Amino acid sequence: MAVNPGEARLKIVSADSHVVEPRDLWTSRMAGGPFADRAPYVVEHAEHGYAFVIDGLAPFPIGLAGAAGRSSETLSTRGEARSGGWVVEDRLADMDADGIAAEVLYPSIGMIAAQSRDRAYQLACFQAYNDWVAEFCAGGRDRLAGLALIPAFDVGESVAEIRRAHAAGLCGALVPAVPVEGHYAEPRFDPLWAAFEELRWPVSFHVLTGGGGSDPTLGSGIRLIGLMSPIHHIQATLALLIFGGVFDRHPGLRVVSAEHDAGWVAHFAYRYDQMFERHHNWLGAGVRIDRQPSEYLRSQVWYTFQKDPVAAETRERVGVGQLMWASDYPHSDSTWPHSRQVIERDFKGVPQDELAMIVGENARELYGLGV
Repeated sequence: MAVNPGEARLKIVSADSHVVEPRDLWTSRMAGGPFADRAPYVVEHAEHGYAFVIDGLAPFPIGLAGAAGRSSETLSTRGEARSGGWVVEDRLADMDADGIAAEVLYPSIGMIAAQSRDRAYQLACFQAYNDWVAEFCAGGRDRLAGLALIPAFDVGESVAEIRRAHAAGLCGALVPAVPVEGHYAEPRFDPLWAAFEELRWPVSFHVLTGGGGSDPTLGSGIRLIGLMSPIHHIQATLALLIFGGVFDRHPGLRVVSAEHDAGWVAHFAYRYDQMFERHHNWLGAGVRIDRQPSEYLRSQVWYTFQKDPVAAETRERVGVGQLMWASDYPHSDSTWPHSRQVIERDFKGVPQDELAMIVGENARELYGLGV
């Protein structure tokens, strides 16, 4: 029997929502430090309206990051962002209006800072953000769970920031999609994964944190072709963690694929099992894994999505316990303020116990939420 998500007893948790950082976050918190004159700041951009400027990177428009609730006809980079992005009481009010019990919070502008190639500067930006989001969540009446930004330049600095942010009360982290040099399966990154494993902190790979490379438009300049590139990136990352032995060396490591949807996972797992079985002898020189690729994907990886009915349809292949619904508030693709209606539409026919897991219980268990 399917459940009506409008019922008050169904506690919905968004496993991937966002803050919109206040305009003075970095200018105030980095004042007096070595990067005071380079702290991210806001300017009025002629084409995009208000935008954050991060040293060495292109300006990032604020409008789309806070465009939840706007119609597609009015969607653009211009316009005011919803104040729930940075005002905690407004945040809780918008959650109540949407029927959301709790949220796991990712950054917005902070994810762009993950693309910086200046080690000390990036660390200073990350630390300022982590301090702010910990304070923001502390005012959220146990309904907000913040994730820390962790750098990937120097593993010793990474581990130190993990422990510092953990002590501040944050509940997980995200790392840049790719390190500046090398790759995440190198042994030098093992202390990073070991720290996440020890603290039982889920670590996320989120869109917009880097990981580009070849031209996704195939030289055409047609930007719509690139809409699938984030999924290609996370697929390569998960394959790296499997075939690079990271999951075998760290069986307690829990990884989150954030905002890449999840309808692709069933076929991805099937194809890798099939192709690994057929071709590992000649393609897999030096590769030794303990399980089938799909077994790692069903036990050590979780997947967030907001509007993906294919994820619901393929849930048994992926693993019901690995799927986590999200609202993406207050970003432009958010389901706010119609999240319960979206859930009712996309999960039609899903049994009550499975629905409760996907829209709330899985996230509560993964992040240790007490909602």
